[in-house]
Amino acid sequence: MICENCGKEHNGSYGSGRFCCKECARSFSTKQTQGQLKEAKCIDCGKTIYIGKRASLKTCRCNECNNIHNQLTCNICGRKYNKNEGGCNNDFCKHTSLQFIKSLIKYFGFNPQKLGTIEVENEYLRIKEFIKNLYLNDRITETELKEKFNYTSGLCNFHKILKQLNIKTLTSKEANKLAFFLGRNGNEILYNQYHCQWHTTWNNKEVFLRSSYELDYAKELDNDQIDYEVEYFHIKYWDSQKQEYRCAIPDFYIPSTNTIVEIKSTYTLDKQNMKDRFKAYKNLGYNFKLICDHKEMSV
Repeated sequence: MICENCGKEHNGSYGSGRFCCKECARSFSTKQTQGQLKEAKCIDCGKTIYIGKRASLKTCRCNECNNIHNQLTCNICGRKYNKNEGGCNNDFCKHTSLQFIKSLIKYFGFNPQKLGTIEVENEYLRIKEFIKNLYLNDRITETELKEKFNYTSGLCNFHKILKQLNIKTLTSKEANKLAFFLGRNGNEILYNQYHCQWHTTWNNKEVFLRSSYELDYAKELDNDQIDYEVEYFHIKYWDSQKQEYRCAIPDFYIPSTNTIVEIKSTYTLDKQNMKDRFKAYKNLGYNFKLICDHKEMSV
């Protein structure tokens, strides 16, 4: 016998013998009805429409009603979108979860009335700038921020909150260093000994000085009205003692003379390390000055 769908010979064991297998029987049936239409009524508005012969009369809708039926409202921004699109087209909604917004509402003062409206993104940016200002500008540590906002989850989860807000977080080394210089780790005596403090320059710039020696030198520059920067840039250099590349952050930089100034005491001066730094500074074209215990020294 010959299959009416694929044309192959078969023994007639399947069904009535017209087809060699179930797949061919179904395929033949589909081909026969393909392109054929039947009259139906839209289940929503009752409008007469034409649908495929094999389509169900219980679910058929006209194009207008189908668009309305497939339309959903974004829980974050309140915009309408078609469910066949896979979600809201707004970039903010694509990269922000509803659960995260709820966390901002619960702990950080996010206005819940903005959720589900087009104002949600502006409210998000307001909260982000508020936390960023506390963390990076006011130098409030993550632990202190947790206490301030009564954030009950762990520090690790709070760290994730900052990352989701695209706030650059401090490394453990940076956080410990900051806590030391700001006297927040129980070392208030050492903190006072080093006289770490913010200082306003003669031309109204805020700089952070890490020792009384740096403060004295800054005052000299202020008296002479010389423009300067503090910890202005990072310079890669080869540490001959540790046999590795390291990053130097010069104490002062004077733009008018292109001069880097390092301020040290006899206790903190590492001569070989300073020679390694000086070599890198010189190769980059900077002038260099070393001041140790208020006196200029040669390297």
